[in-house]
This record gives sequence, structure tokens and C-alpha cells, in this order.
Amino acid sequence: FDRKDWITLSSVAALTSAAFIFDQENREFWQRNKTKTLDDISEVGRIYGEISYAAILSGSLYLGGKIFKSRDVSVTGSMLFEGLLYAGLTTTIIKFTTGRSRPYMNEGDFNFNFFQTTNDYSSFPSGHSTVAFTLSSILSQRINNTYASVGLYSLAVLTLWQRIYSDNHWLSDVILGASIGYFIGKAVVKFDDDSQPKSGSNSDSPNVFFQRITIFSLNYSF
Repeated sequence: FDRKDWITLSSVAALTSAAFIFDQENREFWQRNKTKTLDDISEVGRIYGEISYAAILSGSLYLGGKIFKSRDVSVTGSMLFEGLLYAGLTTTIIKFTTGRSRPYMNEGDFNFNFFQTTNDYSSFPSGHSTVAFTLSSILSQRINNTYASVGLYSLAVLTLWQRIYSDNHWLSDVILGASIGYFIGKAVVKFDDDSQPKSGSNSDSPNVFFQRITIFSLNYSF
């Protein structure tokens, strides 16, 4: 870790901690203001944060790039899988370690039951938020277009809101999940060997990619 890393980590910790103060108030506000229109809009956010759709997207980009001989596209697909794997492992470990009860359990915003593996006690952080911001972070950097970035991050924010609106997560859950996805996505694009091709490198080979898929399927949980 260098100085910049520590500043980033401290900022995420401070923002997440501050969000804890507003968890209950924020939940009550959205539970009082549900409408059919908001229900329909929220479904878009839910879908964008679903790991199954994210996996299909990354696999399609990778295979499509290979079929049509577009290295940029196949590398993007590989980066998405890598980012989702790293971010997912991070989120899953924290989830099962902290064992925070979900809002709909009505057990309070500070109820933690450490080392739980049940869905009802895996609120912190939000997996959907992690997925959404991993996707948006990586795709935004790879596409490198202002309008695309605005659209991608708007979808990611919609996912954050949906997780609170649906009473599946607290405000602090989605903030930490989003931070994990965003910064891991940034790191993957910055440090991935595929972004700087080397002669004779096989890091983008089908065998390596599908090994990642196997690890991904064994470890990713929400």
C-alpha cells in the first residue's frame, strides 16, 4: 500500500461509517414512499446488479471478441470476469464475516451475527452494488466516452437505490459494495497484463479465461 491507497481506504471507511448514522432513517423514508412507478423503475437497477447477467455479458464480450478477432473486446470481457471475481470474493468474505441482518428482518440496523452463511444475514456489503459498480467502472474506462460513462454510472446508482428501496440493504451496505466494485474495477484495468499486450503472453487464452470462470462459479455469492 502506498499513500494514495491508504487515503482511498480511509475515505471509503469514513464514508461507510458516516452512512451508518442514516441507515434507519433512510430505510424508513423509502418504505413510506413506494409507488408502482418506482417499483417498475427499480427493476432495471436489480437486473443491472445481477451476477448472472454480468457473467453472460463478460462471457459474450470475450467470446465475441475471439470470434470476430477484436482483441479490445475480448480483453474487456476478460477484465470484467477478473474484476467480478476479485470484487465478489472481497464482498462475500465480508458478508459472511460480519453477518449483518437485512432490513426486512426488522432486527435493527446494528444487528451483526458473525460468521453467518444464510442470506438473511448477509446484508453488509451489497453484492448487487458491487457487481453494478464493477461493471460500470471497467466498461467506462474501456469505452472511454463521457456519455457512455454517464449512462453506465447512472445504471449503477440505480442499482444502489433499488437495493435500499426493495428493503434488501441498508445505505451503508450499498456504499461499501459500490466502493469495492469501483476501486477493484479501476485496479483491474490499470494493472491487468491484457491492457498492455506482451509478446508470447497467453493471459488472454481461452484456457486461462475458462479457468477463471471455474473459480468464479465456485466462489461468488450474494
